[in-house]
Amino acid sequence: SSALAKPCLCRALQPKLVARAMFRIAAVAIGRRALLAPRAPLLAAQAPRCFAASPLEATSKLYDDIVLKSVKEFQANQKAVSDDLDAELANNKMVLFMEGTPDAPKSEASHNIIKMLTQAQAVPFVSIDVLSHPAILGYTVTKTQRNRAPHLYMNGSFYADHDGLLAKFNTGELPKRR
Repeated sequence: SSALAKPCLCRALQPKLVARAMFRIAAVAIGRRALLAPRAPLLAAQAPRCFAASPLEATSKLYDDIVLKSVKEFQANQKAVSDDLDAELANNKMVLFMEGTPDAPKSEASHNIIKMLTQAQAVPFVSIDVLSHPAILGYTVTKTQRNRAPHLYMNGSFYADHDGLLAKFNTGELPKRR
Protein backbone atom coordinates (compact mmCIF):
# COMPACT_ATOMS: atom_id res chain seq x y z
CA SER A 1 0.00 0.00 0.00
CA SER A 2 2.98 2.35 0.47
CA ALA A 3 3.81 1.86 -3.20
CA LEU A 4 0.40 3.28 -4.15
CA ALA A 5 1.01 6.45 -2.18
CA LYS A 6 4.17 7.43 -4.09
CA PRO A 7 3.29 10.09 -6.69
CA CYS A 8 6.44 9.54 -8.77
CA LEU A 9 5.49 6.10 -10.05
CA CYS A 10 5.23 5.64 -13.76
CA ARG A 11 1.63 5.94 -14.98
CA ALA A 12 1.86 2.57 -16.68
CA LEU A 13 2.54 0.79 -13.39
CA GLN A 14 -0.26 2.46 -11.44
CA PRO A 15 -3.15 0.38 -12.90
CA LYS A 16 -1.24 -2.84 -12.14
CA LEU A 17 -0.58 -1.81 -8.56
CA VAL A 18 -4.21 -0.74 -8.08
CA ALA A 19 -5.35 -4.10 -9.45
CA ARG A 20 -3.05 -5.94 -7.03
CA ALA A 21 -4.33 -3.88 -4.10
CA MET A 22 -7.93 -4.59 -5.09
CA PHE A 23 -7.10 -8.30 -5.33
CA ARG A 24 -5.64 -8.25 -1.81
CA ILE A 25 -8.74 -6.51 -0.47
CA ALA A 26 -10.96 -9.07 -2.22
CA ALA A 27 -8.88 -11.94 -0.83
CA VAL A 28 -9.30 -10.70 2.71
CA ALA A 29 -13.03 -10.05 2.26
CA ILE A 30 -13.85 -13.38 0.59
CA GLY A 31 -11.42 -15.54 2.43
CA ARG A 32 -8.51 -17.51 1.21
CA ARG A 33 -10.50 -20.76 0.67
CA ALA A 34 -12.77 -19.19 -1.92
CA LEU A 35 -9.85 -18.00 -4.02
CA LEU A 36 -8.13 -21.36 -3.95
CA ALA A 37 -11.24 -23.38 -4.83
CA PRO A 38 -10.87 -25.38 -8.04
CA ARG A 39 -12.43 -23.74 -11.07
CA ALA A 40 -13.74 -25.27 -14.28
CA PRO A 41 -11.37 -24.83 -17.21
CA LEU A 42 -12.22 -21.92 -19.49
CA LEU A 43 -12.45 -24.06 -22.60
CA ALA A 44 -15.07 -26.35 -21.08
CA ALA A 45 -17.45 -23.40 -20.71
CA GLN A 46 -17.40 -22.65 -24.44
CA ALA A 47 -19.79 -24.44 -26.76
CA PRO A 48 -18.14 -26.37 -29.56
CA ARG A 49 -17.82 -24.36 -32.76
CA CYS A 50 -19.82 -25.62 -35.69
CA PHE A 51 -18.43 -25.26 -39.17
CA ALA A 52 -20.44 -25.52 -42.35
CA ALA A 53 -19.92 -28.83 -44.07
CA SER A 54 -19.76 -26.91 -47.32
CA PRO A 55 -19.09 -23.18 -47.03
CA LEU A 56 -20.13 -22.67 -50.65
CA GLU A 57 -23.54 -24.20 -49.98
CA ALA A 58 -23.98 -22.07 -46.87
CA THR A 59 -23.04 -18.92 -48.80
CA SER A 60 -25.30 -19.89 -51.67
CA LYS A 61 -28.23 -20.38 -49.31
CA LEU A 62 -27.54 -17.04 -47.65
CA TYR A 63 -27.46 -15.30 -51.06
CA ASP A 64 -30.70 -17.02 -52.10
CA ASP A 65 -32.35 -15.76 -48.90
CA ILE A 66 -31.17 -12.24 -49.70
CA VAL A 67 -32.57 -12.54 -53.22
CA LEU A 68 -35.97 -13.72 -51.90
CA LYS A 69 -36.14 -10.78 -49.48
CA SER A 70 -35.12 -8.43 -52.29
CA VAL A 71 -37.84 -9.71 -54.59
CA LYS A 72 -40.41 -9.20 -51.82
CA GLU A 73 -39.13 -5.66 -51.27
CA PHE A 74 -39.37 -4.98 -55.00
CA GLN A 75 -42.92 -6.33 -55.14
CA ALA A 76 -43.91 -4.06 -52.24
CA ASN A 77 -42.59 -0.98 -54.12
CA GLN A 78 -42.93 -2.24 -57.69
CA LYS A 79 -44.44 0.81 -59.37
CA ALA A 80 -41.96 3.37 -58.04
CA VAL A 81 -38.90 1.17 -58.51
CA SER A 82 -39.91 0.00 -62.00
CA ASP A 83 -40.65 3.55 -63.17
CA ASP A 84 -37.24 4.83 -62.04
CA LEU A 85 -35.16 1.90 -63.27
CA ASP A 86 -37.06 1.48 -66.55
CA ALA A 87 -36.29 5.16 -67.24
CA GLU A 88 -32.59 4.47 -66.62
CA LEU A 89 -32.67 1.52 -69.03
CA ALA A 90 -34.45 3.60 -71.68
CA ASN A 91 -32.12 6.62 -71.39
CA ASN A 92 -28.79 4.74 -71.44
CA LYS A 93 -27.32 2.39 -74.01
CA MET A 94 -25.57 0.20 -71.42
CA VAL A 95 -26.66 -0.27 -67.82
CA LEU A 96 -24.84 -2.61 -65.45
CA PHE A 97 -26.56 -3.80 -62.29
CA MET A 98 -23.62 -4.82 -60.12
CA GLU A 99 -22.60 -5.37 -56.51
CA GLY A 100 -20.73 -2.20 -55.62
CA THR A 101 -19.46 0.46 -57.99
CA PRO A 102 -16.99 0.29 -60.90
CA ASP A 103 -14.34 1.89 -58.66
CA ALA A 104 -15.08 -0.47 -55.75
CA PRO A 105 -16.79 -3.70 -56.84
CA LYS A 106 -18.00 -5.82 -53.92
CA SER A 107 -17.91 -9.22 -55.60
CA GLU A 108 -15.51 -11.09 -57.81
CA ALA A 109 -18.13 -11.39 -60.56
CA SER A 110 -18.73 -7.63 -60.58
CA HIS A 111 -14.99 -7.00 -60.63
CA ASN A 112 -14.60 -9.36 -63.60
CA ILE A 113 -17.42 -7.64 -65.52
CA ILE A 114 -15.76 -4.26 -65.00
CA LYS A 115 -12.43 -5.66 -66.23
CA MET A 116 -14.10 -7.16 -69.33
CA LEU A 117 -15.99 -3.96 -70.19
CA THR A 118 -12.84 -1.89 -69.65
CA GLN A 119 -10.70 -4.18 -71.78
CA ALA A 120 -13.32 -4.22 -74.54
CA GLN A 121 -13.60 -0.43 -74.20
CA ALA A 122 -17.37 -0.81 -73.96
CA VAL A 123 -18.06 2.66 -72.59
CA PRO A 124 -19.95 4.70 -71.57
CA PHE A 125 -22.17 2.70 -69.29
CA VAL A 126 -24.20 3.41 -66.19
CA SER A 127 -23.71 1.24 -63.15
CA ILE A 128 -26.32 0.66 -60.47
CA ASP A 129 -25.35 -0.83 -57.11
CA VAL A 130 -27.82 -3.62 -56.31
CA LEU A 131 -26.68 -3.60 -52.69
CA SER A 132 -27.73 0.02 -52.13
CA HIS A 133 -31.38 -1.02 -51.70
CA PRO A 134 -32.98 -4.49 -51.69
CA ALA A 135 -35.65 -3.46 -54.22
CA ILE A 136 -32.99 -2.81 -56.87
CA LEU A 137 -31.67 -6.37 -56.65
CA GLY A 138 -35.29 -7.58 -56.65
CA TYR A 139 -35.98 -5.57 -59.81
CA THR A 140 -33.12 -7.00 -61.86
CA VAL A 141 -33.64 -10.56 -60.58
CA THR A 142 -37.34 -10.38 -61.45
CA LYS A 143 -36.66 -8.88 -64.88
CA THR A 144 -33.91 -11.36 -65.86
CA GLN A 145 -35.08 -14.46 -63.97
CA ARG A 146 -31.46 -14.97 -62.89
CA ASN A 147 -30.51 -14.87 -59.23
CA ARG A 148 -26.87 -13.89 -59.49
CA ALA A 149 -25.84 -10.31 -60.19
CA PRO A 150 -24.21 -8.64 -62.15
CA HIS A 151 -26.62 -8.13 -65.04
CA LEU A 152 -25.81 -6.09 -68.13
CA TYR A 153 -28.58 -4.44 -70.12
CA MET A 154 -28.00 -3.06 -73.62
CA ASN A 155 -30.50 -0.83 -75.40
CA GLY A 156 -33.07 -1.37 -72.67
CA SER A 157 -33.10 -5.17 -72.68
CA PHE A 158 -31.16 -7.82 -70.78
CA TYR A 159 -27.92 -8.70 -72.55
CA ALA A 160 -25.99 -11.04 -70.26
CA ASP A 161 -25.06 -11.99 -66.73
CA HIS A 162 -21.49 -12.78 -65.64
CA ASP A 163 -21.23 -16.18 -67.33
CA GLY A 164 -22.90 -15.01 -70.54
CA LEU A 165 -20.72 -11.92 -70.75
CA LEU A 166 -17.60 -13.99 -70.09
CA ALA A 167 -18.51 -16.29 -72.98
CA LYS A 168 -19.15 -13.31 -75.29
CA PHE A 169 -15.91 -11.68 -74.19
CA ASN A 170 -13.91 -14.87 -74.86
CA THR A 171 -15.40 -15.24 -78.36
CA GLY A 172 -14.77 -11.56 -79.17
CA GLU A 173 -18.46 -10.77 -79.55
CA LEU A 174 -18.48 -8.17 -76.77
CA PRO A 175 -16.36 -5.52 -78.53
CA LYS A 176 -18.54 -5.79 -81.67
CA ARG A 177 -21.71 -4.98 -79.69
CA ARG A 178 -20.64 -1.53 -78.38
